[in-house]
Amino acid sequence: MTRGAPPEAEITARTEAKGAGQHASLAGTTRTVLWGLAFYAAAQLAGSFLAKSSVAAAAVQAAIAEWGAGRMGIAWSAPSESPPHWKELASRAGRGAGMGMGVGALVVVFVLLTRAATLAPNAPLVAQLVLGLLGAGLASVRDELLLRGVVLHALEGWASVPLRIAACGGAAAAASFGAGHANPLGLAVAALSGGALGALWLYDRGAWMAVGAHTAWSWTTGTLVRGGLLDVRARPGAWGGGDAGLQGSGAVAVVLALVVVAAAVWVTRSLPGTSAREHRGAP
Repeated sequence: MTRGAPPEAEITARTEAKGAGQHASLAGTTRTVLWGLAFYAAAQLAGSFLAKSSVAAAAVQAAIAEWGAGRMGIAWSAPSESPPHWKELASRAGRGAGMGMGVGALVVVFVLLTRAATLAPNAPLVAQLVLGLLGAGLASVRDELLLRGVVLHALEGWASVPLRIAACGGAAAAASFGAGHANPLGLAVAALSGGALGALWLYDRGAWMAVGAHTAWSWTTGTLVRGGLLDVRARPGAWGGGDAGLQGSGAVAVVLALVVVAAAVWVTRSLPGTSAREHRGAP
């Protein structure tokens, strides 16, 4: 026996419930974005007051990011899970760091092989390497919580995985532009790296892998090759990046484009379903 059409009142109720849910999602997204912008602005303002000490500024910004993320309900691990053991957290951060350093090393090799950059003689500086690693770690906490964490939390429950990865890239590019980096290739590099890190958030259901990867990536393509261990000098022009360095290099953008596509495919295939609700519980 076939089931008859639902009564008109039931159809109306379903429509109204659906509309109320969409309205709630939009309201929640708007509220999260506004709070995220407020905390990001506070972090930037604090950084401007401590500009003479980059590590101190990064530490204060990371503290603001951690406090703000907690206020918005953005967790380092999925709230639905029991508190993980510190060994598991170290493993997740370590795997992320390995990925970030691997991509960074791939970028350095690629720019040297394609003559986008040259290698100059250099004496390693241990103190610079240590301070650079500390600064990279603090800056990564700030950016992962206030950029990727806020964006993914805002889109939780209704946006698809590709859309959330793209949104993470857009937020990273917007932050780079707001910091005064108007170079189109530099914005592309920021967007691509932001998208790849957003994919790690979704896979890891939290910040640990992304913070590890971001720290290692920044350290490898920053301190490590800017006199800390090596002296990699970008060639003039769009391919090398010129004064913008590796962060504005077309060669780097090519590598990261391949990385973000691979990351998106990996995350989509690793997680069941395609809707935001099914993807292993968003952060």
